Order: sequence, then C-alpha cells, then structure tokens
Amino acid sequence: MKIDRIGGFCLALAVVSSAIAQENNLNRAEVTAIKAKLVTVQQAMGADPAGYIKETEEFSLPTEANPQQGGKFWPITSSVSLRYTDRAVKENTANMEQLSREFQQRYATAAASGDPDAIIKFTEEFTRLQQQAAAAAMAQPKQPMDVYVQFNMSPYASIDPDAVVFESPGVIALRDTDVAGENGTVTVYLDPVALAQTETLSSIELKTPQDGVSNRTGVFNIEISLRGAIADLEAWAKSFDTASMLAVIDSQ
Repeated sequence: MKIDRIGGFCLALAVVSSAIAQENNLNRAEVTAIKAKLVTVQQAMGADPAGYIKETEEFSLPTEANPQQGGKFWPITSSVSLRYTDRAVKENTANMEQLSREFQQRYATAAASGDPDAIIKFTEEFTRLQQQAAAAAMAQPKQPMDVYVQFNMSPYASIDPDAVVFESPGVIALRDTDVAGENGTVTVYLDPVALAQTETLSSIELKTPQDGVSNRTGVFNIEISLRGAIADLEAWAKSFDTASMLAVIDSQ
C-alpha cells in the first residue's frame, strides 16, 4: 500500500511538472517574433562586407521561457551565426565549374560547324578564362569572417580607450587584435540603458533586473561579434545601421 502511495505521488508530480513545462513553452508566434528581430538586426548590418560573400547562416532559437518568480522571467537568449568567405575565390570556383560543364558541349558544337575560326575562337576564350582563374587562385584570398549576433547574453567587458572603434548613445564597438594588429575581433554592444553615456564608462556590463522581467520574449541587449581581418571588420561595423538595431530592443 505504501508503494502504491509513493507511486501515485510520483505520477502526480510528473503530471504537474509536465504541465509547468508546457506552460513555459514558447508558441510558434513568439519564436517567429524573436527570429524576425534577429533578421532585422542582420539586415541592419547591410550588404555583405566588401570583398566577401555569405557562405553559411544558422539560427539558434529558443523553445522555452525561463520563469523567475512573481510571474516574471529570466531573459532568454537567441542568436544567428554567419560565415563569410572571399567573394572572388567563391565566384571564380563557380565560374570554372560552370565552364567545365559547358566545355564538351561548346567544343562539340564548334567542331561540328566545320568552321576553323569558330574552333580557334572557342579555344582562345577557354584559354583566357583558364588564365584568369589561375591568376585569381594565385592572389592572396581574404581569410574567412565569422559573425555572431546574440540577444540577451548580458556580456561584460573592460574598455581600453585605444580599443574603441566607434560609439554613440546606446552603442559602443571595441576591437581586440593579435600582436601584429591584423586579425582579431570587433564586438558591437547595444543597450539603450546601460550604454546611454558610453563616454563615461570604463567597462561594459549589460544586465537586466535581478528579479526578472515581465516580457518573457523581450530583447534587452544585443552583442554582435565579428572575427577575422581587423581592417575588414572595422570597415563593415562602421557601416551598420545601429539605429535600426536599437529599435528592436524592448524596455525593461
């Protein structure tokens, strides 16, 4: 009998736990709204950085809210990761693959025409394209650029005055380079509350109220981390439409 009571208690506990988990699940509309904000920030970054083409894009979207107490929630995180590669190399590879697919058919057509000039013209064109491809392959390609757009990560960073790339109310961008100063990261922080007066800060701490927030899908701070060649990172980050990015942040 005692075993039955224990078993019944465990079953009831499992039912309650399942009900709580279901209550904290995000619905499709909430996840869609979060993804839309990630897309808005991504679009505000503008076109692909100069000389690069987007190679991969991967979203990490939440499925559950994080309850705190008193009907409030911990902010939930979400992100999109992007990878960019050298545009010239990518396009050259694609062109050569296309040329290879067309070679046999075009050569057969030229040979079937019985026109020696057509064959010569085709051979010269093919040789020219091969030389262009070889020259492009010999050029120093741009190293890949990795980008991470993250919501509600609540980051902390000290500020080296010489590392500030740009700043404005609600926004600051910091660089961190290798010894040679050629490669590293540029991180853009956005928070209209914590970064209202960036020129007075010696560190960054983007946080939300300790007792939680009422908007369980709210976006309260944004961190955009760029990794690759510093000169390219800085040039691209400076072109960001930060006003549009700040517009997706909710009030706390």
